[in-house]
Amino acid sequence: GVFLAFVVVPFDRTVIPADLDTGVFFFAAVMSIEALGVIMSGYASNNKWAIFGTIRLATQLVCYEIPLGLSLLTVVLMAGTLSVQGIVAAQTGGFWNWYVLANPFTAVAFLVFFTATLAECKRAPFDLPEAESELVAGFHTEYSGMRFSIFFLAEYAAMYVVSALGACLFLGGWSPGLPGMDGLPSYLGVAVGTGVLVAKAMALVFVQMWLRWTLPRIRLDHVLTICLQVLLPFSLAAFVGASLWQYLMGPHHLWFFGKGPLA
Repeated sequence: GVFLAFVVVPFDRTVIPADLDTGVFFFAAVMSIEALGVIMSGYASNNKWAIFGTIRLATQLVCYEIPLGLSLLTVVLMAGTLSVQGIVAAQTGGFWNWYVLANPFTAVAFLVFFTATLAECKRAPFDLPEAESELVAGFHTEYSGMRFSIFFLAEYAAMYVVSALGACLFLGGWSPGLPGMDGLPSYLGVAVGTGVLVAKAMALVFVQMWLRWTLPRIRLDHVLTICLQVLLPFSLAAFVGASLWQYLMGPHHLWFFGKGPLA
């Protein structure tokens, strides 16, 4: 499930495994498969701590998919396409065209997206499914060796792919953010675009790891409260606000810079 999500991540204008017209929808769909594998593995291990971990994971999955989906829809609304390559192409020309700077509502949508992906990837402070101080190791308590390594390969791959998608949707993807840098010759353009995307994704991965050592683990009821009473209203407000901004201010009116160069 995690490696399927790499299919729609563009590394350059021409380097993408599959430029699907429904790329964002495909990403949201296949990333849910990873959670199903974790749930089945915890249930199959016949261990009460693993069962507790899978129940917590299922609870987080049901809650955080909603604000995550709404934050994705906010960007789809701005770009007018579900293609990830199309969304990145709409942000080329300069960093002022990145959607995180387009208006205050897309900035809120980016924060909601990043927080929801922390819960999706089981990262602190939402690492309840594998809380070592409570559940031994959670869903992978009974697994060792290669089976254990597969769990963590999937987890860290998921951290990278959600960060890469966040960079594509909100931070310009492979675009360096400087005028004239998007039309480089083929080989040089591929090298620069890939390096830029990996750098942006790894910066977000760094923040995910940074938060693990900074924030304490929260209780399960607080996890649900944050989702249903904080992230869900903010994601709805960001979606409606971005819609009104597009309608009233025009598609190329930028929050910090007034009328953008594409206006």
